Amino acid sequence: MRISLTKASVLRIITAIGALALIVVIVWIDISTSFWQEIVILSGLAAGLVSFLLTTVFVDRFHQRSVEKRWAPVTHMALTSLLHQLADETHSDLSRGVIAPRAFAIPTSADAHVIGQDLEKLRHAVLKEQNHLTNVLETWSEFLTSTGDNTDILRSAAELGLQLEQLRDKALEVEQRITSTDSASMNLADLAHEIKSCNDNHASLISAIQERLRTHTAKLRSR
Repeated sequence: MRISLTKASVLRIITAIGALALIVVIVWIDISTSFWQEIVILSGLAAGLVSFLLTTVFVDRFHQRSVEKRWAPVTHMALTSLLHQLADETHSDLSRGVIAPRAFAIPTSADAHVIGQDLEKLRHAVLKEQNHLTNVLETWSEFLTSTGDNTDILRSAAELGLQLEQLRDKALEVEQRITSTDSASMNLADLAHEIKSCNDNHASLISAIQERLRTHTAKLRSR
């Protein structure tokens, strides 16, 4: 997450430098030569290009920062709500700021009946997690996309939602083939991999939100 943010910052800096360089070249040509005067169409295009670059690189960025600053407290509340929805109710202590991610248990029993019960519990846990995620995204996704650079977190949350669907489908697939011991063993290995990947992405999303909240907290305290 930090790497992607760093790359985005570097890209913005490079874009700004490139835009400034292009504007300087255009203005220099306009002052030192009669190139634009001789070619009226290109002169209009050049003026439009300069206006576009100034707007997209500087004006829009300034406006975005102004909006982020104005709505920073609400953004902080939205991210906190998302974080609390993702936290494990048993192992977290929200009053102390201790957040533990929920984790799905990996079925390990060799007994078909026990595996069936574990798969049913897993499906219900996945459904509960999907509902948590859906509720908080319905509440805050539109706001977060319009008031800051939160698209990476929202995209990660949406990708986690899709992965939860895949995990549910995999659990149903194993349940349908549970009558065959060999097939069940093979699918349990695939299911275990899917569960581990889901747990890892869940923990990564929580870490990303916590990092973003620390940044917001520092900005709010410096105001």
